[in-house]
Amino acid sequence: MTSVDSAPPGTRRGLVWGVLLVLLTFLFRLPAFLNFGALDSDIAVVGLQSWHLGEGPSPLLLWGTTYQGVTAPVMARLVELLLPLRASLAVSSVLGHALLVLCLYGVLRQRLPSMWAALAAACVAVCPEPLNFLSYSAFRIWAFTLLFAGLYLAERSARAGAPARRLLLAVLAGAAVGLGYYTDLFVLQLLPGVVLYLLGWVWEPRASRWLALGGTLVGFGLGSIPRWLARMEAPQLSELSWSNLKHNWPLFWSKCLPYVTGTKLFATTTGFDRPEQVLEGAWLVLAVVGMGLFVGMAVAGGLLSLAPGTEWSARRLAWCGAAWVGVTLVGFLFTRRPQDVMSARYLVPLLLGFPLLVSPVLARLPRIQGTVWVSVLLLPVIAHFGVAGWRGYGGWVDHGLPRITPEGNGDDARTLLSALQQQGVEAAVADYWVAYRLTYLWKEQVTVAPGTGVNRYPPYPRRFASARRRALLFSAIVPGSRYLVPGPWEVRLRREGQPHERLTAGPYEVLLLK
Repeated sequence: MTSVDSAPPGTRRGLVWGVLLVLLTFLFRLPAFLNFGALDSDIAVVGLQSWHLGEGPSPLLLWGTTYQGVTAPVMARLVELLLPLRASLAVSSVLGHALLVLCLYGVLRQRLPSMWAALAAACVAVCPEPLNFLSYSAFRIWAFTLLFAGLYLAERSARAGAPARRLLLAVLAGAAVGLGYYTDLFVLQLLPGVVLYLLGWVWEPRASRWLALGGTLVGFGLGSIPRWLARMEAPQLSELSWSNLKHNWPLFWSKCLPYVTGTKLFATTTGFDRPEQVLEGAWLVLAVVGMGLFVGMAVAGGLLSLAPGTEWSARRLAWCGAAWVGVTLVGFLFTRRPQDVMSARYLVPLLLGFPLLVSPVLARLPRIQGTVWVSVLLLPVIAHFGVAGWRGYGGWVDHGLPRITPEGNGDDARTLLSALQQQGVEAAVADYWVAYRLTYLWKEQVTVAPGTGVNRYPPYPRRFASARRRALLFSAIVPGSRYLVPGPWEVRLRREGQPHERLTAGPYEVLLLK
């Protein structure tokens, strides 16, 4: 059995596989593009801030947070200017995911044939819903993208011949990681893996990398400048406690781990209800086979990364992926952050680290007939992830085909806007999960301030307070909201002697204040 240690295939073939990966990444998000109007308020905030970049007391922070930068709004604004599409916000986010996949492909292609690297990267191009949601939700994916860009530049630096080129690429790699950490402090749980990767980089027997390591640290410092200026609040190690394990383990084992790996599907139809879909028949068989290969290859990759004779480039990548898995599990089980099924997002690094972790397995396959083995090992994983992610779209997919919902097309928002404009309404108040979505879809023609949750942009409540004609908006879509039905509010307004009028506009109930 011979190792695959020859140079990567030609540039043309590599480019073809890269283009196919980008197309796969975008096509897999077609339901999200078609239902651009069904975004929630957290996503809409990114689009709104992209219109107000540079405003406010903390322009380096995403509105209402202390742990996310403005990389996503900047990219959203650039995409909107270049591609003035109604789905530009989702496109800007998926573009980040496509670049992530390309960087992962580029990293693996340094060591593997193009097709093998493409199949491994496809395990992230299509993915179960927790990662897929981050792909089109605009506010987190760019942090991961920058981290993978750092790994790609570091791999290029490790293979560079000229010292000056090696140093320059190392500085850029460190800067990308630093900017990724600024973009979202979620990246903190990935940094230990990057450190292990760099240790494997330095200790590679062929040549000393100390100069490049110094360049990486300098670059990381430069990329961290926005984070320091923004005074972002990173999680503390004091959050870790054994006492959290009792609460977190049932949630981890019965819901979040199966959800993030696609062995359980919690698909939504409204964005808030997440009933479990039962896996049965062929889908159940595919899940068992896919997850069996996923776990088996991950364990084998970890063991091979410690075995003598493993090539250093594959070894350091596996160390990085293994650290992502380990730190992610510790962080989930021993902190108080996991609360519900949506906490599966904290386990997303398990998926991101998989192609890195299995690189020693792929590197050990024989060149002759190796493509057959790679296909047998990876295609079931890709198929399982693809089915889990596609079915995870819930109401955006019908009998396997994308469908556009009234909310996804923004019909509900247009009906409500027309009714409010006919009444001369200038500003309104609604539940948090309704307010920013409507304001974004209406392009601020009427602004809606949140009556619950975080007030991310103070000018909206001020506009409501000073508006000549105002309204309260009620939607039955948000369970438990104060703005679920107007009845209790009408009682209060009558008691206070406040004149008002009630009307219905599509799925919304409106109280017009006079």
